[in-house]
Amino acid sequence: MRSTFAGFTTAQLALRASQYGLDVTGQNISNVNTNGYTRQVVDQISLNLQNAGRYATVANVGYGTLVTGVSQVRDPYLDIRFRNEVAKVGEADVKLAGLQEIESILDEIAKDGIQTQLSDLNTMLQKLSSNVSSKEYENMVKSSAESLTKYLNQCAKQLETIRSNHEYNLTEVEVPEINNILENIAELNKSIKNGQINGTPALELLDQRNVLIDQLASYMKINVTYVPTKISDSLTIDELKIDLVGENNTINLLNHLDHVNLEIPSGTTQLNIVDKDGNPVKDANDVVIGEDIFSELSTGSLKGNLEFLNSSGEFDGANNSFRGIGYYQQMLDLMATKLATTFNDINNTGLDPADLHDMFASSDGGTITAKTICIASGWENSDYGLTASVTPDGSAPASGANDNILKMINALQANQSFVDEGTLPDDSDDITMFTGTFHEFISNLNTTLGIDIKSTKSSLNNYVSVANEITDAKSAISSVSLDEEGMNLIRYQQSYAAAARLMTTLDEAVDTLINKMGIVGR
Repeated sequence: MRSTFAGFTTAQLALRASQYGLDVTGQNISNVNTNGYTRQVVDQISLNLQNAGRYATVANVGYGTLVTGVSQVRDPYLDIRFRNEVAKVGEADVKLAGLQEIESILDEIAKDGIQTQLSDLNTMLQKLSSNVSSKEYENMVKSSAESLTKYLNQCAKQLETIRSNHEYNLTEVEVPEINNILENIAELNKSIKNGQINGTPALELLDQRNVLIDQLASYMKINVTYVPTKISDSLTIDELKIDLVGENNTINLLNHLDHVNLEIPSGTTQLNIVDKDGNPVKDANDVVIGEDIFSELSTGSLKGNLEFLNSSGEFDGANNSFRGIGYYQQMLDLMATKLATTFNDINNTGLDPADLHDMFASSDGGTITAKTICIASGWENSDYGLTASVTPDGSAPASGANDNILKMINALQANQSFVDEGTLPDDSDDITMFTGTFHEFISNLNTTLGIDIKSTKSSLNNYVSVANEITDAKSAISSVSLDEEGMNLIRYQQSYAAAARLMTTLDEAVDTLINKMGIVGR
């Protein structure tokens, strides 16, 4: 016969399970606005301790329910999808921000830019061509040319500022933040392990760790795995492992309590991964794989920042190379160099090579770039002027002759070849970046920038849309719903009341058994 008091155990376990349910529901409700919190549920099993024989005639009734623990409601597949997608969002977002900063400098629509300066120089040359003997008009040309050079200087310096800001963000913000995330995850791993060994699920610590992993995923593409580790015969816990998924190699970033560090050597944008001793990480064959890992990065804001700084589009010799800030800096340099050499050659036509009259020069005495281009000191100090006309025999030109000034005007309107000169003597590695007028060059540069921005923005919007869909799917599973928790409150309250009623009914039955049986005939 079943134990008289077995029903009390069933009722007592039912009360306890309902109380756990109310406690967990209260925990969920109190954390409805907590960032990264994952909805918790009570794990229950049906308890049956009877081992009836094969020929037993007594019904095998269980002993109620047993709470085995509290767990989180998460979908690992959605976590993987979200982390892969958020890495793409991070890369596109960094690139778009950088390109928009460049646009604010090279914007030829919202403000008077290089096009306006070129048009003004053309206008001044036109006026001079009709009054070649007028010092006033030549000074106007000189002033216009100087304004053009100063505008190019300003653009170059602003682009340098953008580069410096992104380098600072990379070296002083992103890399230290990644190292800090890895360190914090390792510390959480230690606390989680200690908690689980001591019998607590450490769910809140798991939430904190998942938030950090999601943050890390925005910087680079990672693979997160959980390795079951046997602590004792009765306890196995999952130890965390995080790997960087590279284009050619998989580089371990964190193995439970051990983690690597990212570093950038001073004065460079080279990214290295080093171990705890500061040595570049090696693979199983003792080959260094943690040195200059830019080419290994497949996506993420870290790649976006490095690509923005290091990639220069067609200047890299690859048509599919991203046009980072280097591309726009070098294109401005090409224009400044072409402008200077073209006008210097025209103004020096027919002159003794030992006594050249350059219109443009470099402020530091080196190569002429957008940053260094300036008015040549001889022309600026009026040591010499513009060569208005040149005769084939070298004789003095006729009064009012302006053929050389007209050549300058034509140079502004004629097609030019803007060539990035390589290093080989036979010019076989020279790259023609553009063919057209100076105006068309700037127009094409702005068009290219606009296309890059539009393409990057479109990619970002697509990635954000997919990431939001995954986030919504995660929220539907893992986030706290007040409607659902409200229903749980009613459900657990009713089950608690029913279990209490069961206890009362059993008490009445036992009272009948003890106090009201065996008194017939007294």
